[in-house]
Amino acid sequence: MDEFVEVYTASDITFAYLIKAQLEDAGIPVQIANENVSAAYCLDGMVPRVLVPDARAEEARQIITEMQQASPTDGGDPDNEGQ
Repeated sequence: MDEFVEVYTASDITFAYLIKAQLEDAGIPVQIANENVSAAYCLDGMVPRVLVPDARAEEARQIITEMQQASPTDGGDPDNEGQ
């Protein structure tokens, strides 16, 4: 089984769930790490992280890029481009 790798970090759990739904619609298994961290308590490294199997990471990143281009206010980390 593939190792899960991070393809996106979000400052907003809502956007992380939108990404998860979009990736799952494409047939990509998704996990969200740190999903129970409250926005009020987000510390460096403790933000929602979207994880997918390593073999599907590039496909997932392409879908996320398309989502970001369609929505300029994505709630994500602006430094996350190309991750």
